[in-house]
Amino acid sequence: MMVFLCAVDIDSGQTTRKDPVTSTMKGKEMPPSSLEKSALIIGASRGLGYALAQEYLNRGWHVVGTVRGLNKTKLHALMDTSDGRLEIETVDITVPEQITGLHERLTSRRFDLLFINAGVGNQPDGTVGEVSTEEFVRVMITNALSPMRVIETLQDLVPSTGTIAVMSSG
Repeated sequence: MMVFLCAVDIDSGQTTRKDPVTSTMKGKEMPPSSLEKSALIIGASRGLGYALAQEYLNRGWHVVGTVRGLNKTKLHALMDTSDGRLEIETVDITVPEQITGLHERLTSRRFDLLFINAGVGNQPDGTVGEVSTEEFVRVMITNALSPMRVIETLQDLVPSTGTIAVMSSG
């Protein structure tokens, strides 16, 4: 499976399609080792977020990955092999105060990549007509509204040469 992102340049508004692992904003190949590069990956405890954190660490990047709760995750296990290049923050993006708190903790930092990968799926049983309004609202807040709040709150941590990417479930 190939995954590409649609990225929007903040200054020009120009849209580009890119592979988040093998390319940078200008389409150049990512170097195998890039110690000065850093990524903030929102939703890195499992799945694609975890795989991205692992890949960027393998390429020499410094990674700050977030988890939603206090339970230990695969990301915590990855810390043991990261040579100090992985930090874990806890944030639930559906709670605006937690997003603001994350910004306050990271305010002196700059990230080459902000990748928002947090999301939930709805109950797989039933048809659209059977989805409760409460379930629909929960999914939309988590997958649509909250990622936009994250961008709005954290975008100043990414320089104009950096990348902000969003991917969600549904």
